Amino acid sequence: MNIPSDLGKWSPAMRGAYQKGRNAFADGVPITACPYNDKRKDDGRLTWSRAFRSAWVDGWREAQQERDG
Repeated sequence: MNIPSDLGKWSPAMRGAYQKGRNAFADGVPITACPYNDKRKDDGRLTWSRAFRSAWVDGWREAQQERDG
């Protein structure tokens, strides 16, 4: 399994998002179906949603790379 070397330092929630991305790939879910939307605050500032989205997509892509070699 090709996981980030610092995954143990991630928060449990971020590790969960990463694993959910890996699982989604294994289940045949397309990358466009990421459940984490890019939300912003009323004043336009970013929220943590982008980080969760990135973790999920990273997990999905890592799983794809492992399969494709």
